[in-house]
Amino acid sequence: MSDAKAPPRIPGSALALGLAGLLPFIAGALSLWVALPMLTPDLGLKLVVSYGAIILSFLGGIRWGTAIGPYGGRRVGLEFLGSVLGSLGGLAAIFLPSVPAITLLIAGFLMQGLWDVTSVEAGRLPGWFGKLRMLLTAGAVVSLIAALVAVVVI
Repeated sequence: MSDAKAPPRIPGSALALGLAGLLPFIAGALSLWVALPMLTPDLGLKLVVSYGAIILSFLGGIRWGTAIGPYGGRRVGLEFLGSVLGSLGGLAAIFLPSVPAITLLIAGFLMQGLWDVTSVEAGRLPGWFGKLRMLLTAGAVVSLIAALVAVVVI
């Protein structure tokens, strides 16, 4: 029997791939705190920032896809504009010093996550997507905060 009020389940493949996608964030941040084989702190920091920029672009691509939905002209323009901001922020982060770069990525992930969750609530994205994005945003942001603290403290 299905319960109509049950929250939508995240598809297994999306959950598995999403969680696997957190591994570069975790490894990069961890390398700033403990010695890891083949991942020096310098490489770990580059990994966190570069991968963060890539993932923000990926999320923008998802939003670009939703922008081609059945919206009016002004709405479509705002959706397209918003979809490229993560890519531009990620690109900027690659060229910034470590602290502002990581701070920009944290802000980008939090804003993207908020946008995704509010889009789910508005019915523009499936319910499971909001749950997945909250989980993955939390993993990315916690890793980025750990990297930021390591850069500032160590």
